[in-house]
Amino acid sequence: MFRASPGYVMISSDYSQQEPKLTAYCSSDKGMIEAFQHGRDIYSTVAALAFNMPYEKCLEFHPETGEYQPDGKARRGEAKTIVLGINYGRSVVTIAEQLFGTDETMSQEDKIKAAQKVYDSVLNAFPALRTMMIESEKKVKKLGYTETILGRRRHIPEMQLDEFEFKAMKNYVNPDVDPLDLDTLEDRSQIPDRIVKELQKEFSSYKYFGQIARRTRELYEEGIRVINNRQKITDASRQIINSIIQGSAADQTKMALLELENNKRWKEIGGRLLVPVHDELIAEVPIEHWKEGGEILSKCMCDAASFLPFPSKCDVTTTLRWYGVEYPCQYKKPDNFNSEWYNTLSEDEIKWVQYHLYDLEYTLPVYKEEDGSKPRGDAALGINGKISDEFIDAVNSYIKKRQIDVKGFVDDIEYRVTIGKYRS
Repeated sequence: MFRASPGYVMISSDYSQQEPKLTAYCSSDKGMIEAFQHGRDIYSTVAALAFNMPYEKCLEFHPETGEYQPDGKARRGEAKTIVLGINYGRSVVTIAEQLFGTDETMSQEDKIKAAQKVYDSVLNAFPALRTMMIESEKKVKKLGYTETILGRRRHIPEMQLDEFEFKAMKNYVNPDVDPLDLDTLEDRSQIPDRIVKELQKEFSSYKYFGQIARRTRELYEEGIRVINNRQKITDASRQIINSIIQGSAADQTKMALLELENNKRWKEIGGRLLVPVHDELIAEVPIEHWKEGGEILSKCMCDAASFLPFPSKCDVTTTLRWYGVEYPCQYKKPDNFNSEWYNTLSEDEIKWVQYHLYDLEYTLPVYKEEDGSKPRGDAALGINGKISDEFIDAVNSYIKKRQIDVKGFVDDIEYRVTIGKYRS
């Protein structure tokens, strides 16, 4: 749907593992910090410690042999689900569904128990993270808000609610009221503080909802309405770490925006920001500055994260269209394109044509790999160097639509893709 302005390319750069890195920074967890300092995969590191397994066996591919490890991938995936679950404030029930939702051999109770076991293993392996969660909750209960790394606040007033509140109804009779003592009549519709404290102590001891419901009905008959705030507090508590990490990520991205805005060379080459999207900045630069523009964008984002005790990495993608194929085209441009092109082009030249057709939204056939696996990279888009009827039809359709000679096809489609409009 979206493409760079004519004569420009679109560059996008996103932080690699921004939230886990900020989790390590905010919690000051030595294990997580050391993993990032040594360039280890954080989720595999978490899995290795949580499951007491060698780091190498918690990777999708063995670092030395390159062998695919399905068990390693599964362990890493479970650890990633837990870490992101903590960051996003997901409940163990939600995490259980993500981890074991498709396993029909497990009951819902078994799924929750298994998820709780993995959850506890991760927090036991990273005690500083657990401490951060506990201390942050205490702070919010006291102050009513969390803070990001730059001190921006998010108010979570539900955390300061009493677990249970007790309100007097119209038919409530205050047992401390003395009809002969006019001073006590002012409080006739209020529940005495001593009774409220007794009820709060009583209700806080209940573990099961049935106990709460039964006692609530009894008090209703006595004219006391019970307000159960447990769910509100539980929901609010899951927002605490999420607010700190997500809010700090937003701080970091805002700092990156300032770095980019204040970069002199960025302005000199005509770079312009289009939109920030969470941990990603999307911009455009004149096509002749595509490489330097990406380098500047990446550097500004990394500089904004220089406060971290480990290096940051920003992956840059350059395209002519949003989510299009990467620019510049890496395949060989055909030298001689004629009516017999489908018999004379090399595999690399065929890919060049397919690259340009795909960028103009022509649908090309996708083939599985020889081992039956799904193709990766450009091959997953139909850029595979193979001749097919659909491919030939796409070329002929373009030539017919443009009413051009077959020999002018290559230059015409290259101009259309690169410049963003047809040649006059």
